[in-house]
Amino acid sequence: MGPKQKIAFAVGVSVMGTILIMAIVSTIPGMFIPLRYFSVGIFCSASISTPVCVLLVRQGEENRLLRHELERRVEELAYLADRDGLTGLLSRNAFFDRAGRVHARPGNWYLLIDIDHFKRFNDDHGHQTGDAVLHAVGSAIAQALGPADLSGRLGGEEFAVCLTDCAADLATRRAEHVRASIQALRVRAASGHIVRVTASIGLSASDPIRPIEASLHRADLAMYAAKTGGRNQVRRAA
Repeated sequence: MGPKQKIAFAVGVSVMGTILIMAIVSTIPGMFIPLRYFSVGIFCSASISTPVCVLLVRQGEENRLLRHELERRVEELAYLADRDGLTGLLSRNAFFDRAGRVHARPGNWYLLIDIDHFKRFNDDHGHQTGDAVLHAVGSAIAQALGPADLSGRLGGEEFAVCLTDCAADLATRRAEHVRASIQALRVRAASGHIVRVTASIGLSASDPIRPIEASLHRADLAMYAAKTGGRNQVRRAA
């Protein structure tokens, strides 16, 4: 029901209430109200109730809009509180929280992703370029994953991914897809130069019996093996 319909309904109720009361009073001996006075009662009821109803409905609509805006802002703040401000991925705490909820499910895999030679971007091109690289890598990771997967920035140039419901071969292929997506990036530095990005990735199956940190530690060891093995590659934990 729209605002005009609400006002019309409220005024109608007021008028009908006035008519009903006058009709009841008329049935009392000695209290008969002539019919012509009914029109006066209807006019007075409508003229008094209309501005009151307009005011109340207007206030109700304003309150409804304010409540809707408040709910939207709360949802927005809740979303931002779980996000890394630079990459848009989950923050460290949010990643561990959400991955912990699905850790006991079978078929989960963890990726530890570390940008290769990240310090060079800051040293050679400035921190603005380093931030641009982090943002681009975060977007590449997010776009390479499925809707049920989780991805977060753990800190610095290190990222984590939780692949859900995967066989070993599929998890490896998806990790390679993430690596290739990062390798395909071309980021324009503040100086105007185009910089290329690669990352080393460690892959580990989830161990539901042990804490999530144990699975991530195995992925971390595999990621360091990828670093020492030449970088820009995926290594799966034994």
